[in-house]
Amino acid sequence: MGTELRDNRGLIFGCRVQQEGSALEIALTPALTSTDEVSGVWLHFNLNDARARGWISGCSWLPEDAREFLVANDDDVGFQPTGDGHVGALIDLHADDSDSFGIMRLYLSSAYLITGRRHPLAATGLLHRDISRGIPLASSAALFNRLLAHLVGGFDRTVNNDASQVDDAEDRVFAGDYQSTKLAQHRRELAQLRRKVLANRHAIDELAASPPRDWNKPLVKELRQTARALTGVAQDLELVEERARLLGEEINTNLAERTNRNIYFVSMAAVLFLPITLISGIFGMNVAGLPWLDDSRGFLWTILCMAGAVGLTLALMRWRRLL
Repeated sequence: MGTELRDNRGLIFGCRVQQEGSALEIALTPALTSTDEVSGVWLHFNLNDARARGWISGCSWLPEDAREFLVANDDDVGFQPTGDGHVGALIDLHADDSDSFGIMRLYLSSAYLITGRRHPLAATGLLHRDISRGIPLASSAALFNRLLAHLVGGFDRTVNNDASQVDDAEDRVFAGDYQSTKLAQHRRELAQLRRKVLANRHAIDELAASPPRDWNKPLVKELRQTARALTGVAQDLELVEERARLLGEEINTNLAERTNRNIYFVSMAAVLFLPITLISGIFGMNVAGLPWLDDSRGFLWTILCMAGAVGLTLALMRWRRLL
């Protein structure tokens, strides 16, 4: 016998699927018993609640290593067989923040799909919505495949959104706006997303390569299609990352060219004003013997000297092909 949950603060949602018709929501009491008495049950727990962890730990019909895995608090992603089922952990998007990630822990057998999380996740929320709408899911395997499809779909939407952001950044760059793209931050987010997607892909690929023995061919085919879909998401993400990298190089090149033009302008201005500054500094010295002190046209002669110095400087720059 399992340990009873006396309220719903540990069990977020529970249902029993049927071959025909809508799934039936499971009452929290009496407690669920062995897998011989059910054909397909989904239990979704809040692992922050000590009563949920206690219920899982008290289920004698769950393999001991499955109980330990479900209540653990590590971030390792992957699947492994246990007893007559599999335990595993996948990364999913937060339901309230698509830029954040959380771990979903699972136990899958021919009778049960048990999931747990410590923060609301997107895929489990969408699966709950499907069941509430009466979408027929006849077994724990069908529940699991539907859950995976929602998980992959969430990452696919995120990658498409990132691609749209890169499109917008390209438009701004081609319009000459290099400062407002925030591309460096976006590239860091893409790198983080890639690590999550690749971890999930590796886990699902391993499960698809060695699916549960009791699954029929359609279920295995659906699982492998989901694995291929996640591979496609990973490839799309790599393309978005490559576009972001090339766009970053384009921004750096344009900024370098703009900086070089500004430096060139300042350098040329400094070269042209250098002889003028030198001459004005000489005639500004308070010493005897300066020319044209008593000449009424002294200022004009000084200006002509400055102009001649600038002309000579321009001629030298043209000769050295600096202009």
